[in-house]
Amino acid sequence: MYRFLWLAAYIGAVSGFDMAQIVFADANRYIAPDTGAVLKIIRNPNPLMTTRQAHHVTLPELCPASHNPGPGSSLCIRYRSRGAFLEVFSLAGYIRAFIGHPVVRDVEMLAQVVARDCAQALGHKVKVTAVFELPALGQRVNTTVVGRPAC
Repeated sequence: MYRFLWLAAYIGAVSGFDMAQIVFADANRYIAPDTGAVLKIIRNPNPLMTTRQAHHVTLPELCPASHNPGPGSSLCIRYRSRGAFLEVFSLAGYIRAFIGHPVVRDVEMLAQVVARDCAQALGHKVKVTAVFELPALGQRVNTTVVGRPAC
């Protein structure tokens, strides 16, 4: 326990992230600190079977001012299910909670926050690959983030 507290303090000091923001509602729900949205998990009925999961999520327009990200933008959340899966209905609501968000405003931060929250909810490593279409700039941004749970 003390080793975890030391590690949490170190990570918070290095990254500027306040570990107290991480809130677990119960064993099957995680409350995202940035939006208050709930990510639910469902138990893997066969955890001894190697199961790799990929959630391909089409992103809505998140910024009403810039209209970014543009059509065709997406996230892919990949992980090996060790004991649980992300519940798809709550994942959709979680992503919608970022529409017009006052803090998570850039696409790179969105990918990082999604990786962090999914890793926390599942309790193990996840990889988030994001493709952001920025038509007003004539650009496509690809971002890949590996998230690991803080505890």
